[in-house]
Amino acid sequence: MRILLALSLMACASFMYAQELTPVFEDTVNDKNIIRISSYNSYSSNKLNNEFMDKFLFGGSITTEMKDKISGKLGGRNVMGGEFEQRIDSYTPGINLFGKESYGLKLSFSDNNYVSAGFSQDLFNTAMYGNANYIGDTMNFSFSGFQYLHYQKFGVGFYHQHNLSSIQVNYVAGSRTASAYIHDASMLSRSDLDTIDIYAQGEGFQTSSFFPYWAFQGSGFSVDIDYNFIFEGKVKNRQIINFKINNLGLIFWNKNSSNYVINTDGVYTGFDVRDFLNQDTSANTVEWMDTLGITETQGSKIDVLPLELVVQKLPDHGIDQKLQVIFGLKTIMVPEYFPYLFAGAYYKASEQFSLSTRLSYGGFAGLRWGLNLNYWVKDKMYFALGSYDLIGLVSKKIGYGRGLNFTMYYKL
Repeated sequence: MRILLALSLMACASFMYAQELTPVFEDTVNDKNIIRISSYNSYSSNKLNNEFMDKFLFGGSITTEMKDKISGKLGGRNVMGGEFEQRIDSYTPGINLFGKESYGLKLSFSDNNYVSAGFSQDLFNTAMYGNANYIGDTMNFSFSGFQYLHYQKFGVGFYHQHNLSSIQVNYVAGSRTASAYIHDASMLSRSDLDTIDIYAQGEGFQTSSFFPYWAFQGSGFSVDIDYNFIFEGKVKNRQIINFKINNLGLIFWNKNSSNYVINTDGVYTGFDVRDFLNQDTSANTVEWMDTLGITETQGSKIDVLPLELVVQKLPDHGIDQKLQVIFGLKTIMVPEYFPYLFAGAYYKASEQFSLSTRLSYGGFAGLRWGLNLNYWVKDKMYFALGSYDLIGLVSKKIGYGRGLNFTMYYKL
């Protein structure tokens, strides 16, 4: 799991308008060809601070003091996760769909990494301290699990030139995935110290290979809908409410993938770690998996993409109002993701420069503060740089994640 999480976080090192920090609406006249590049990178946790996560993901010594601080904060919901999207879009008003001049052609490509994990307090304590503190007690590992997903999307669709609303159908190329979920599990360390009782029900899945980066091990489809509802407010200024549905689709993984079923209910005297480190044949692997009640079969599998829903009030750079309120809601349909709520302000300092700030709560984290900067060059180019989590960028002790996002476009 640690390797998979680290792989997904490394994706943010690559440099490439589905996900951008505080999208800014500009004008109702969009008659130029546009190339847009965006990079959205964020990972966070509601209980694991950056000091601990850095050591866990990238290596280093995790001290007892660090473990004690984390353990004391754990509760019923302990999660971590990340989203990484590198994307390029093209808008072509000269190619009209349905024979109507107001509908242009939109093409897109994106590389996407997604990871999420949830764990019980007992699972964390057992992994960090062992079971010595639980002698005679039953540890609860239920509702723990993780998912890692890497895929690319090739999209074609149309957009409305006056409000930039769009619909796209995407071919999805699946590079790799791995997942494991424990639905019901417990472990009793008997007071005689020589046996443990284990009960576990769950399943897992992984593709046959995790290299190279651009692996092709599955295919599927998805639909993305982006709609801007424009109306006039009380002060005669435009108001824009944005609705998004992303990743409405499936991936069909190939038949070389591995499916796992966990069905364990027994008494064990323990395992020697050296038995795992020294094994060099598949027979040994099968032996310990069979002992723990883990069954492996080869075959294809269908994965539902992490469906994303967004409702947000967009700032409008095309009006004279200097200060505007922004707010919104985002949710991803996975168990570990808590609805993400944000509110803040957008300030138009000049025709060339603006900035926005927000307070947010939810997602994979708790309370966060973000800042975004926007700059226009002669109505030809646009740059945006920012983060949802500035505290996490600069602090290991009180930061609970990191995020950095970039957007630019060029009008041809």
